[in-house]
Amino acid sequence: MKKRTVKRKVMAKRKKTAIRRGTIKKKAKSVGLKRRATKPRALKLRKKWNRKKGNRKRTSIKRRSVPASREEQLHEGNTRLIVYIPFNNLNVRETLPTSVSALTLPEANTQFTEAWINKRVEIFMNFTLKSLLNQTNPHYLAYIVYHDSSRFYIENALLGYPALPSNIRFISSSEYEAEVIRQLEGYKYWYELHLYSDDMYHKAYIDMLYNYRPRRETKVLICQNGYIYNSVSNILAKYFNFSSSFNCLIYKVSDYIKGVRHNIFQPSETGVWTGAIQLEHEIMPYPAYINHGHDANTAFFFAQEVQNNAAQDVWTNNAGYYSLFGDIIYDPYMKQRILEDFLGAPAPVPFPSYMSV
Repeated sequence: MKKRTVKRKVMAKRKKTAIRRGTIKKKAKSVGLKRRATKPRALKLRKKWNRKKGNRKRTSIKRRSVPASREEQLHEGNTRLIVYIPFNNLNVRETLPTSVSALTLPEANTQFTEAWINKRVEIFMNFTLKSLLNQTNPHYLAYIVYHDSSRFYIENALLGYPALPSNIRFISSSEYEAEVIRQLEGYKYWYELHLYSDDMYHKAYIDMLYNYRPRRETKVLICQNGYIYNSVSNILAKYFNFSSSFNCLIYKVSDYIKGVRHNIFQPSETGVWTGAIQLEHEIMPYPAYINHGHDANTAFFFAQEVQNNAAQDVWTNNAGYYSLFGDIIYDPYMKQRILEDFLGAPAPVPFPSYMSV
């Protein structure tokens, strides 16, 4: 008799719990718009009740599947990013606007001389390479492309510097295409990011590109806003270019291997790079580059261009202009902070050693 009484109590307790669970379910169904919010709570209560009863089996929760997009989005795992850095394989005269005075242009074929190559390698090491090494995301390849006839001078100049990282290398123009295709194996998309061998990108720009979600039809991302820096006079200013060389071509790997190319090198009055803005494009919203002026780069006179500029804020007040020099940044701390965002922190200056008598 005593045993039967215990059994009756256990059954009554289970019946009571079963009614409680049924009430929760019924309540969840009766709430129309809050059904999705209430249902997980009911499942949570059920899981809690199972734990109380000593049942350690995990309760499976069914979730509504999110429909997949028609086309996989670009992301770091399926996208190869390669920085294309023309060294001396492009004819500088053909890339500049017709408004540039012939007096400021370098002599024809100057970029093939040993003196020019040695100087440009030095500039690359002190500025562009630092910008690449300063990137917060190291998942990229960078190819500095030189004219085939310059191989001996290039290799000789590089002997004076530490070895480059494995993801950054000098390569001849005849080898570039085959090397790119080899590196695209296993990827669905690839970005061809353009950067001259004396210019710089912001340290977070590689990350920006990986995190940016372009439209499906977009073929090129263009940076219009940036800075211009004269390393000789140490002058830094805001800068705008409506179709700058700081652009990034977007390809499907399968299309590129089949021969698809986005032709942006179209000579015009505004320069060869203006072909980029004629393609399906998007404008990157951040000031992500530094256009570098130095004693070996005479395509413009810095002070003269600043004087000719009438716009006050070139990053926003630029409608109808091809390029604009903006406000000079005089604050030394702000200027130093901006330069560090592109070049990294400078090496600390050691204190002079004390001499003992």
